[in-house]
Amino acid sequence: MTKQTHANTTKDQAFYADQFKYDKSKNVYLCPAGKELHYYRARKKDGKVIGYEYRHPDACKDCQFKTRCSRAKKGRSIFRHVKQDLLDRIDTQTKKNLKKYKLRQMIVEYPFGTIKRGWGAYYFLTRRKVSVSAEISLSFLAYNLKRVINILGTEEILRRLRQRGDVVLV
Repeated sequence: MTKQTHANTTKDQAFYADQFKYDKSKNVYLCPAGKELHYYRARKKDGKVIGYEYRHPDACKDCQFKTRCSRAKKGRSIFRHVKQDLLDRIDTQTKKNLKKYKLRQMIVEYPFGTIKRGWGAYYFLTRRKVSVSAEISLSFLAYNLKRVINILGTEEILRRLRQRGDVVLV
């Protein structure tokens, strides 16, 4: 799994947004050509800041790689999400624990997907934590029972239950 990249208008991978490195101490982005892109403005959506834009039109104007990097007259701009530090930390942890992440995808995500999509459980029918806990517990009990029946078969399950002796089955 790799970090999501964003193409530039020229489709040159050497100048995709992930190739621009952020320098936190200076609050600038360094482009692949070594130029600094400075804070330009905050980008807002519905009056709320969602990120920040970095650019340096004077540096881009004379850059030998401008045609490979951007088609914009004023040069390249890079967007930094307001929670980019958190997103980078998550990306680092995912790369560091890739085996665990892939195992979790195989073990945990499949039952949730089956219950959600296969059984149409897109939302909880109850409210409050105790009721929702009971509802999801019943869903997982049903999932596990169905899985055991598919793996062992009903005859084998009944045979094993009869062997235990403490469960009475007729």
